[in-house]
Amino acid sequence: MTGLTVKLLAMIDALSVPDGGFSVDPVTGADVRSGYAAAVHTECERVLDHPVAVGDLIAYVARYADVLTLPGSVLGGWRDPETGKVYLDVSVVVSDYSIAVALAREAGQLAIFDFAAMESVRIEYGARVAA
Repeated sequence: MTGLTVKLLAMIDALSVPDGGFSVDPVTGADVRSGYAAAVHTECERVLDHPVAVGDLIAYVARYADVLTLPGSVLGGWRDPETGKVYLDVSVVVSDYSIAVALAREAGQLAIFDFAAMESVRIEYGARVAA
């Protein structure tokens, strides 16, 4: 197997568990390991209700290559533990929790990802939590 195939299979494996996911630098292929990820390019969000395949990831990257090459862009994937749906998106990673929450709220996102805790954090909107 090539290095790319191994990486794609690892990304798919990460999406196979509830609250699993990945954030990958699209230029280097390195996993993001610190900060808070927030999906900010809502036009790039794709929601899948089936198990993700290598072809899904390749098609997604090909479709949004122009956005993924913008400075600071990160390829993200997340499996919502409540619905089992998989979200593919273009995210940014910031070091400040409050900024990540503000970015996610502005984009109407369900959650951000906290790399220190290695878990998603649901975003609250007023008196309710996004569902």
